[in-house]
Amino acid sequence: MVDWTDYLNNLANQLWRLSPHCRPGVDPAEVRLVAHRGAYHNCRQNDGSTILENTLPAFDRCLVHQIWGIELDIHLTLDGEPVVHHDPACGRLFNRPDLVIAETRFDDLRRALPAIPHLQEVISRYGKQLHLMIEVKESWRQRPQLPSQLKALLNELEPDKHFHLLSLEPDHLEGFRFLPPSVLIDVALTNTSQIVRQNLELGHGAVAGSFALLSTPLLQQLKHAGKQTGTGQVNHPDILNREANRGVDWIFSDQPLRLQCPQKFR
Repeated sequence: MVDWTDYLNNLANQLWRLSPHCRPGVDPAEVRLVAHRGAYHNCRQNDGSTILENTLPAFDRCLVHQIWGIELDIHLTLDGEPVVHHDPACGRLFNRPDLVIAETRFDDLRRALPAIPHLQEVISRYGKQLHLMIEVKESWRQRPQLPSQLKALLNELEPDKHFHLLSLEPDHLEGFRFLPPSVLIDVALTNTSQIVRQNLELGHGAVAGSFALLSTPLLQQLKHAGKQTGTGQVNHPDILNREANRGVDWIFSDQPLRLQCPQKFR
């Protein structure tokens, strides 16, 4: 089955290279580059196995190659433990569609799929070394323990400096009002104007969206309102130049090593 989201994003990465903002070039080391679900694209471990997204090996590679930050997704298990996995169930990556995270106790999930990290493991291993962009996949209204769980786990980290929270649903972040508003990032897919409007209404600190859809006028509007901005998925060095030259604060990528070390990872 064709993944049309990836196809369209790859097409945009080629077409937008014609933009004058792609010149001049920038130093990738000076960019706050965020590895979307880690550095897993076309990667294998020493034993020949594939490195999977949202796993410790994918995050380890970001640390080794000095990527600025990592984006990771969290779900709560049946007993309220936050684990790092994008999908509600484990079929796509692990061929275990029967394992639904919200219906599985953490100990049972760990025995079945030890590659899925607990959020505490990620914080202990990478906190204060990699900036943590934590995407909240569930609503605090349905999972009321979620805010207190994250508050306890992030207690040793400094908001803004060490981590941000993201969500595709702005209301998901309303449960974290104990944090500074600048930590809360509303993420747009194709609904960019709607998300910008909600962000301004709620007073969250930042907006992230597609580099192809978050237009320069919208970026200027957000900057004028004191918001920070992020764009993705940037997978070509020319587009990295474009976004840095447009003044974007964070650049998200599925292929961060290709951007950080373009001569080595083509």
